[in-house]
Parts: sequence; structure tokens; C-alpha cells
Amino acid sequence: MTSYISPQAGSPAPESTVITLAPEPNILHSCINQSGKIRKKKPYALSNLQDLKIQQGLIIKDLLFSLLGFEGSYIRYSERYDASEVDFRIKGPDFKIAKHLDVSLKIITKSLVRYGKYYSGLVGFLEYYDQPDHGKIVQKLCYVITNFLQKYQQVIIEMEQQYKFNAKFNLSALENSLNQEIGTELAHIYDLIISIHDETMQRQALTNQEKNELYVLNFFQNIQNDLQQTGSIDFSTDNSKFNVCKGGLVLQIVQSKIISYKGDPVSLSFLTSLFDSISADYVEMLNQWLMNGEIDDPFEEFLIKQNKLPDSLSQIFHFSMEKYWDELYMTKSDGLIDQFKSKEIQFKILSTGKLLNIFKTCTGLDNFENLNENLNPIHSLYAQDFELKISKFYERANRLFLKLTFEGYNFNQLIDHLETTYLFKESSRIDSFLDRSFNDLKRNKHTVSSSRLIKSYNDIFHAGLNEFNVILLDDNEPQDNYQGNIFSGYESFSIEPINFFDTAKEIINVTTFDVEEELKGGATLKTLKSLINKAIGERELNLAQESSNSDQAMYDPDHFDDYAMNAVNLELKLPFPLNLIITENYTFEYQLIFKFQIIIKFISKLLDTTWKEISYSTVWKYSKFSNKIKKWALRCRILHNRMKDLMNEIQSYINYEIIDHNSNNLKRYLVGIENNLHKRKLGSSESPPPPTGTQSIFGNSGISHHKSASLNITNNQNNNIFDQKIFAQSTRHVNGNDINGRSRHPANGNQTNSNQNPQDQIIEESDIDVYRLSYKIGSFLNNLLRDSLITNRVLIDSVKNLFDVIILYNNHLQRFRKPIILINVELFEQFSQVYPDKFANKSMDEDAINKRFDNLNQLLNAHFELFNLALTEFIVNLKSHGELENQLFSILIERLERCFPDRQ
Repeated sequence: MTSYISPQAGSPAPESTVITLAPEPNILHSCINQSGKIRKKKPYALSNLQDLKIQQGLIIKDLLFSLLGFEGSYIRYSERYDASEVDFRIKGPDFKIAKHLDVSLKIITKSLVRYGKYYSGLVGFLEYYDQPDHGKIVQKLCYVITNFLQKYQQVIIEMEQQYKFNAKFNLSALENSLNQEIGTELAHIYDLIISIHDETMQRQALTNQEKNELYVLNFFQNIQNDLQQTGSIDFSTDNSKFNVCKGGLVLQIVQSKIISYKGDPVSLSFLTSLFDSISADYVEMLNQWLMNGEIDDPFEEFLIKQNKLPDSLSQIFHFSMEKYWDELYMTKSDGLIDQFKSKEIQFKILSTGKLLNIFKTCTGLDNFENLNENLNPIHSLYAQDFELKISKFYERANRLFLKLTFEGYNFNQLIDHLETTYLFKESSRIDSFLDRSFNDLKRNKHTVSSSRLIKSYNDIFHAGLNEFNVILLDDNEPQDNYQGNIFSGYESFSIEPINFFDTAKEIINVTTFDVEEELKGGATLKTLKSLINKAIGERELNLAQESSNSDQAMYDPDHFDDYAMNAVNLELKLPFPLNLIITENYTFEYQLIFKFQIIIKFISKLLDTTWKEISYSTVWKYSKFSNKIKKWALRCRILHNRMKDLMNEIQSYINYEIIDHNSNNLKRYLVGIENNLHKRKLGSSESPPPPTGTQSIFGNSGISHHKSASLNITNNQNNNIFDQKIFAQSTRHVNGNDINGRSRHPANGNQTNSNQNPQDQIIEESDIDVYRLSYKIGSFLNNLLRDSLITNRVLIDSVKNLFDVIILYNNHLQRFRKPIILINVELFEQFSQVYPDKFANKSMDEDAINKRFDNLNQLLNAHFELFNLALTEFIVNLKSHGELENQLFSILIERLERCFPDRQ
């Protein structure tokens, strides 16, 4: 193809230029390759034009070209401008102006040609960035730019008309029109696209090593921010960076411009309007997340990120749903605009969508249309009620989830079951288990028949459950029994190799470190991980080694550590979604309290058994003992009674001062939530009641005759319990009864105060919060552990020492029968006739008898001294730690001092 340029008169003939098609044409570059430099037509020299009007006319004509990004005769591209380079295309060409142009005209021209540079930059930005890879926000910006360029072009056309037909039109008029109509907007948009482009180029220029270094730096910065704002570390944050400038990064840039121009009303109004326009899709994504829990984010630019879980791993998370939901959705730290900088706002946004998805997973809902809610979405990120609406959506999600939990899964009944089973609110069955398995529980934990103990426990506590945890109940059986059995199906009794006191000490031994100080010291990610591992310790390895060593040791029946009783465990694996509220940590704390309680009951049972021996056996109640033997036997009973009194005081303190008090507070809180939930229909308060006969939105199939104890996450059709409770609200009686006719207020005085004013159970709307509920349960368990002496190393050692002394003494008492026979001639004669082998070759002279009695008396004195020392040490430690840590210990101290005034 040959191109010719018309020569000026008297100039030499032009050289031909060969132009070929480019091998890979694209939208940014021209479709042709220029093999030579095209000669430009030489304009008429301005130095020959002295008339300013003619110069002004010529330069206005060139300006009209340059304002559209083209060269003219007297306004040309700078030699540095290369249209084949992306940077030049997006930043636009720099123009040079003929040097002989009059100075007064040149000043105005230099001011105006920048608009041509801006225009060319916007066109280049559209060519390069109007692509899906850059996200919806940038595409929305491109749409805004396209509309603006149409407006800009229309202004230029109007200026051209003025130039052609208005004799009074001049350069000043052109300048004024451009500045007033489009100058400010054009400058702001150009400034914005340059910032976006520079950010993209910087990110794309990073090497993998630099990206990793930035990731670690950002990770530590976020940890420091978390510590400053909340005092804890938020692990639900994704610290990765975008590869290009998109999403929130674009909005961040606009926000920075808004802040810079707060003093300029015109600029502020335009930039705010621009922000609202380009953030429309972002706001829509936010609304979809807050209202439906959905993420419509094909270009991964939204605040919330959803991690993909392979189907092959779904079963692994069946009983670890807390971890699954913690990692399924995360907040992106990159591109956080000012509205999302607050950790509280991030938490509410993340939690809202997460709770909605949990609700849909449990109920089988695809959307919330059938709830007939009147929801008011967010219209602008700069709206005055922005945070208020987020809070309202957060409250709605919490209410939906809590109605699911309380009305669908009988959460209050679960708490009652845990208190009955783990806190011994009703101890008749645990007493029956101890009676039946007492001898086995005294055996070596490594040699005892675990299967026999497990069967004994299941026979008493899990009656009606088969090996598949499936319950076969009559349809007429009360619902209470059914629910209780369901929760029992997630418990498993076992004998662990680790004893209770070792477990408690391992928890106490976990060390702490100051993360913020370590970060200030320049800790790396590897260092931080090592510190965390050090703080946690090699607990499982250490305990496994201790278990192995104990297994090899010879069993000592007087050593409590080896008892099977000290190793009992009642594992609790709650199903989804209950395990999102009562987490694994909480179930572990329930297990600790259960272990401590059952040990106390076991020792009390041991004392009762021994009391029968020393009070009712033929040997101990023999009436012809000498006075000194009777006195010795009386002293044995006195020491035994002192031990029994001690165990009674400890058990009473734990049962009434700790468990009952904290349980009543928790129960009042739960009843308050339940009452509040009953007042509001599912969904919005403005929702109309469901019409009679409406098909259930949660599935139609009822519970079959073979009622499964499993609340399987994939089984969304067995939700008729929840359905009934939702759709029966229109027929709910005002007398406080639920749909089954049972009172919603517990009748048991141990759970709530029967004389309590109902107004005390009214809670604030802010208390309808899943995480606050979980926190309350955590605080409840922490109080139990702290006040029960379990979390204090010195006190738990003192308690163990007391228990060892009591067990040792009771074991000795049960072995005293034969020595007592050998200190009385009449008894010896009676028993030697019945058991000749056991009493053969025993000397019964006076010296032998006196020596045996002295040994018994010395042994009893030693037990008295041991017990008094252990008791005194326990009370002293209670006083010491009670004054510094826990004033509640003073109640136990007062009772012990009143019970044992002569312990010194």
C-alpha cells in the first residue's frame, strides 16, 4: 500500500512510504506497521503572520483537533510520545506549540491542550481497561467515562459550530466554555485513571518474592491493627493482594480524592457522585450478601471472599463445622474503603452473610422470598444510615439463626441436658452408675475392662439408643424424652490413658507471650509460628509419653493416679449447627467439669462404703473390745467423718455456690432470648403471617417412625420441628405455652428462680446475637472452671493431695479388719475357726497384741497428721489466692474454718 502526502509549492517530491498490516492487531495498537517515518505537511509559518486575529483563528482550529487527541498544524505531539506504548496511550500525549505563536495566545493554548491530553488518556484507558479481568468497578468506571466522553465530544462540536458561525468567538470564550462545562470533571476523571493505572502497573511489576514479602508485611500490619482495635487477632482475614487495581482499591482511590477536595464544593459533589456511580455494583454485591448471603463476584473484587471446599472433604468437616465456617468466608484486607476499616463493621458484614448461609444450609432454603420480608437495602456507601442498616441486617441474620437454634433444635433443652449430664443437676443416674461400677472404677485404668464400664454407662444413660444412635420410640412418647435421647446420641463414654489432674495441669502449663511486643521486635512469620507452638507446647506428645510410662509402671491401689475413675471421659460431639455455638473448646470445658464432679462423687461414694465397713461390720462393731480399742475405733470414725465433712463442703460449694448460681444466670439469659424470639415472627416484624395451609418452606417430610438422632447437615428435609414452630406462631397461646402445650418457663427451681419477676427475663435487642450467646456460654464455663479450683495450679495440687490422703486412709480402713481381729483374743478364736488358713501361726500373747495395737495407733495418728496438714495447706492456699484472684473462695474458706476449727 502506498501513501502520498501533497507537497507544498516549491518543495521536493515526497518520498513514498510502504505500510504493511501488523501480524497481531489488537484494540490498543494500530492494525498497520509503519516501515518508515511519515513526513508531516509543513504549515504556513506564523512568523509571517502579524495579525493576531488570523493567529487566533488558526490556533483555535488546531485546538479543536488537539482537544480530540489529534495533531494540528501548529500543535503537535511531543517527540517522546509513542502511541505503541501503553503508558503513553493512557497518560495521553504531551503537545508542543509553534514557537512563533503570540505569547498571549500561547499561554491560553498551553492551558487548554492539557484537555486533549486528558481526552486521549481516557480513550486509551477505555481501550486497555474495559476488560472483564479488571472487575465490575472498573467496567462501571469505563461506562461512566464513555458517557462523559460523549458529553465532552458534544461540547467540542458546539465549540466548532461557534468557531464557524460566531464572529465574536475567540480563544478566551473557548477557554471559559471548556472550564465551566467539562474542565473540572475531565481533570478529576483523568487524575483518577492515572492513579488506577499506576497502581496496576506497580502490582504487575512485582516479582513473586516481592509479593511474598509484601504478604508477610501486610500480615503483621493486620495483626498489629487487630491488637490495637480489639486486643485479639482476627484469623478470618485474607491478606493476599490483588494483581491489578480493582474493586475496593478503585473506591479507595476515589475516596482519597474526595478527602483531598473537601474544601471545594464543586469537586466534592462531582467526586461523591462519581463514587456512588461506580460503586453501584459493589453496593449491589454488598446487599446480596447482607440480605441473602450470596456472593455475586465473578472477578473476585468484593470485600468477602469465599474459599472453595472440594466435595471430597465435606465429610471431614461434618463434626468440625466450626472450623469449616470459620474458613469458608473471609474478609479481604486489600482494598478496604473507609466505611469498612472498623473491625466491628467487618465482623458484622462477614457474620451476617455467614449466618444466612448457615440458616439456608440447615433449612434447605434457596432464598428468603417466602419469608415476605420488607427489607430496605443500602443505596449508597456514603448514606448516613449505612452503619445502621448493616446493624439491622446483622440483627436479622442473628434472629433467623437463633430462631433456628432455639425453636428448631431446642437449644434450651440442649443446655438443660448438658447441665443434667455434665454438671449433675440431677445426679440419680450418675449415682446409679457409680454404684454399679464402683469396683471397676477402682481398678488400674490400663487393665480395667473399658467395654464393661462403657456398657454400664450406656445402659443407664443411653437407654433406647442402638449402636447406630437411632432411637426407636413410640409416637406417644413425650417429646422431651425424644430430644434428650437425641443429645445423648452425641456422647461417648470412655477411659482415657490420661488422668484428670494431668490434663488440668497441661492446660495451666500453656504459656503466653506478647504478640505485639514480638512484632515490634521484628518477628517473622516463622518466628511467630514457633512462638505459638511454644505457647501451646507439645501437649499431645507429652501426655502420650506419660501414658506410656504409666502403663509400664506397677499398679498401686493406694495411688489415685492409676484409678480408672481418674481417667473417665464423656466425649461430646455436637452436630451442626449447634457446634457453632457450643464449640469444641466449650465441650472440652464441660468434660473437665464432668471429670472433676464425678471424682468428687466417687470419693464420697468411697467414704460411704468405708463408713458401712467401720460402722456395721461384725469386726468393727464388736461389743467386747477393751476401752483403748473402742477409743481407737472412735478416732477412726472421727477422722472418717472429718473427711466426709470436707467432701460434703466441697461438693456443696461447687453445686450451689458455683454451678447453681451461674446456671441460673445463664438460664435467665436464655429464657430472655427465647421470649424475645417468640415475640417476633420469622423474618421482618412487618412480615404478614403465613396463610393457613401454606406449604412448608423447610420441607414436607416428617420424622419417620425410626427417628434418627442425627441432625445431619445434608438432611434438609427432616425439619418439621422447625416448620411446626414457625407456622404455629399464629395459633400460639398467650399463656406462655409452646406448640406442644409445654410451658416455656422451666418448672424446676434449680434452673430458674420460680419467684423471679418475669420482667427480669426481658433482654435488649442487642442481646439477640449468636456470638454474644456463645460468649455468655464461654463465660459461664470459665466461671465454673475458675471457681471450681481447676484452673489454679497450686489449688488443684492441694485438692489432689487431699484426695490422695482420703483415698489412702479409706483403703487402709478397709484393710484393718484382720489387724483388729489380731488384737482381740475372742475375735481371733472365732475367725480362726472359720478361716484357719488365714490365721495360722499367729501369736496372740500380750506383747504381740500390744505391738499390733501400737502399730495401728501410730498409723491412725499418721493419717490424722497427714489429713490436717493437707487440709491446712488447702485452706492457706485458698486464702492466698482468694485475696488476689477470686473472692468467691472466701465462702468455701468460711465453711471449712467453721467445720474444722481444731485443724491445727
